[in-house]
Amino acid sequence: MSIGNHAFVALSSGLMTAQWLCATQTRGWMVRLMDREPIVFFSCLLGTVGCGMCVVVPPVRRALGMSTSQMDGDSSGGH
Repeated sequence: MSIGNHAFVALSSGLMTAQWLCATQTRGWMVRLMDREPIVFFSCLLGTVGCGMCVVVPPVRRALGMSTSQMDGDSSGGH
């Protein structure tokens, strides 16, 4: 399985952010954030889900036989 450039950028950005958070924050920071700032926590959660969609959606669409031409940069519009 190979991933496209857009998926690689999303994965590397997410991994770098997770590495920075683990290196700079104390244990339990996520629980404290969820308790004190729930809007910020869920905004970050939605952003993570949105970034992960570019990794999950194209293979699922291909498996279902749907077109991924826009995601792959193909301008012909075909399958």
